[in-house]
Amino acid sequence: MRANGVDLCVETFGTPADPAVLLIAGATGSMLSWDDAFCARLADGGRYVIRYDHRDTGRSVTYPPGEPGYGFADLVADAVGVLDALAVVRAGVVGISMGGGIAQLLALDHADRVASLTLIATSPAGPNAPGLPPMSPELLAHFAAGAPPAPDWTDRDAVVEHLAAEGRPYAGPRPVDARAAREAAGRVFDRARNIASSANHFLAGGGEPWRSRLGEIAVPTLVLHGDADPLTPPAHGEAMAREVPGARLVLLEDTGHELPPGVWDVVVPEIVAHTALARPSRDEVLARIRRLGTVDAGTAFERLYAAAARGEVDVPWHREQPHRLIVARFDGVDGTGKRALVVGAGYGQDAGYLAGLGFDVVGFDISPTAVAAARERFPAARFEVADLLDPPAAWAGAFDVVLDVLIAQSLPADVRPTAIANTGRFVAPGGTLLVLAHARADDEPATGPPWPLTRAEVESYATDDLRAVRVDRAGPGWRAEFRRAVS
Repeated sequence: MRANGVDLCVETFGTPADPAVLLIAGATGSMLSWDDAFCARLADGGRYVIRYDHRDTGRSVTYPPGEPGYGFADLVADAVGVLDALAVVRAGVVGISMGGGIAQLLALDHADRVASLTLIATSPAGPNAPGLPPMSPELLAHFAAGAPPAPDWTDRDAVVEHLAAEGRPYAGPRPVDARAAREAAGRVFDRARNIASSANHFLAGGGEPWRSRLGEIAVPTLVLHGDADPLTPPAHGEAMAREVPGARLVLLEDTGHELPPGVWDVVVPEIVAHTALARPSRDEVLARIRRLGTVDAGTAFERLYAAAARGEVDVPWHREQPHRLIVARFDGVDGTGKRALVVGAGYGQDAGYLAGLGFDVVGFDISPTAVAAARERFPAARFEVADLLDPPAAWAGAFDVVLDVLIAQSLPADVRPTAIANTGRFVAPGGTLLVLAHARADDEPATGPPWPLTRAEVESYATDDLRAVRVDRAGPGWRAEFRRAVS
């Protein structure tokens, strides 16, 4: 996604109708610092979980090794940019290590975006700060011995061993699963655009001390800290809990500067309980889903229908009756012996209407929730889960009537031509395609979703043997009909 003026890779778990939780990784950490299963458990607790790759990690924007084109303030602004990109007004912010520092500044400088604060393995002033205990003797000895030579960053095996070994000095006394550590390191390597650039975080300038401002934090704050943290010993977490008004400290047993699976049974319920604030309004939920639709329409549609099934939102385009232009076009038509396909059938009104005219109807939608509802409402038609961008091969040239009612306009511009082409391929020889869409002029901006179609986009349904019979305006929209030649 485009966030704060740069490309950042973002992933979400759960439904946008739930309170949002933004996870911020530590230095050199990609989104994979937050384990998939950990994110899933938070989502199962009723949270809309957001994780992202910092700059110079994973699939986000990268800079040459040793030459970060950003400062610490940019990393803070990136977190706000991620919320903006997902239309999240306020989130429970969870940061670990350096991510905890970013989270503190979010609560100080962007308090209106932070519903609650969770600080994991972090400090009010950093390792070896005055008035706080230094890192453990073992970790000091590790650093005194000198850093191991950097691996050949193009050699996967060497980098995996290097990354797995790099985390061991920070771990607590719990047994380390070396195999799991190597597997995790392999995923990090495989996703990274430039793995050598992740160390740029240590060179990012700025980040002036803000400890004297911690008393200004006014959001509920939870401090989670390992009782065996060798980098920022437990007194750092205790100081954080003292200096942030009303903060609560939970020490994690046998835990270092890390978040191992062995403490998730404590951590997940704590975070879920702490982030119950800021349940989004219906308008915000719809805005979140629409924003997801700009990058992943399939996910957005299912999340919308699932949220609607729980009564959290309304489906904006829901109609109790078939579209009036469909009724006008097929009034009195006998569909006996003919096959019809409804693209993006939703709750099934149009498919149910055609089935009542005698057509053998298939309605499909990418949302399993919508398909389940349509099957229950209109048993005379058949409904299937399918993707317009990758439809069943058996549907090519198989239908006498194909309906596209406001579907192409719901898809981002980069995939819309594929959707339009695939829709035309469903039409059998001698068959008809009917397209309804909202209209915009060529010089109007394409804002959405939905993105109203230009005349040229509507006319692009036509091919050498699928000819336009009519393309005209019907109020604020297009009504177009195409017919395939009989071969």
